[in-house]
Amino acid sequence: MKVTIKIYLPLLLLLSFAGCTDKEDAPEQPPTIVVGGQNPLKAGIYLSFVDDSVKISALYGIDSVWAEYWVDTSRLGDDYHVFYHAVSLSGMTADAQRDVWVVVKPESMKGLWDVSVDMPASKLPLTFVDSLDVDGDKVIINNLHINTLPLLREKVKLSLAADLQDSVYLFEQSFSDSLYLFGSGTIDERAMEMKLNYFTFTVTVEDSISINSDTLTYRAVYSRKPTLTK
Repeated sequence: MKVTIKIYLPLLLLLSFAGCTDKEDAPEQPPTIVVGGQNPLKAGIYLSFVDDSVKISALYGIDSVWAEYWVDTSRLGDDYHVFYHAVSLSGMTADAQRDVWVVVKPESMKGLWDVSVDMPASKLPLTFVDSLDVDGDKVIINNLHINTLPLLREKVKLSLAADLQDSVYLFEQSFSDSLYLFGSGTIDERAMEMKLNYFTFTVTVEDSISINSDTLTYRAVYSRKPTLTK
C-alpha cells in the first residue's frame, strides 16, 4: 500500500481573526471541507496514491484535521473510501468522503515482462522478454512478434479501457503499406498477467477496392517479471 494524503489549510482563513474579531459580525459555522478533483478518484495499481485536492478551512481557524483510510494499490478493481474530519477552534465539526477506485493506468504497465506467443506456423510457442513503456495515455509494446519476427518499423500501441479496468485494445495499426494489426485482451486482477489475442491481415487494392486477406491469428501471454514488481 502506498498512500499520501495532503490536506491544505488556506493561510488567509487561518488568520481570519485579523479580519473579524467580533463573533457578532459573522455567525459561527462548521469547517468547510472541499474534496476537489474527481470523486471517485482513480488510483493506478502499483502506483502511489496521492490525494492532494482536499482543502479545509474555518472562519475562526482550525483546531485539528485528520483522515481515516485504507487504500491498497496492489489489487485491481477494489473500491475504497477516505474519510476526512475537521474541528474548528470553536469546537464545530465537519466530515467529507473521497471514494477511490484502483484501476490499471499506463504507468502501471511499465517494466519487463516474460512473453509466450503461439505462432500460426509453429507448434511451439515463441518465448522472449518484452519491455513496456508509456507514451501519453498509451502503453508501448517494444517487441511484439509476428511470424517469429519482431515488428521493428514502429512500436505497437496498447490502449487501456479504464472504464472496464481489466480490458486492453490493440487498435488497428499499420506496419507497412499493406500489413495491419488489430487485437484485444485482458489483464488479471493484480496486473501480473496480460493475455492478448491479435491478428494481422494484408490489404491489397484491386480496381480501387480494398481487399483484406492473409489473416493470421496470434495469442500472447505476458507475465510480469517478479523482480520488477513495484
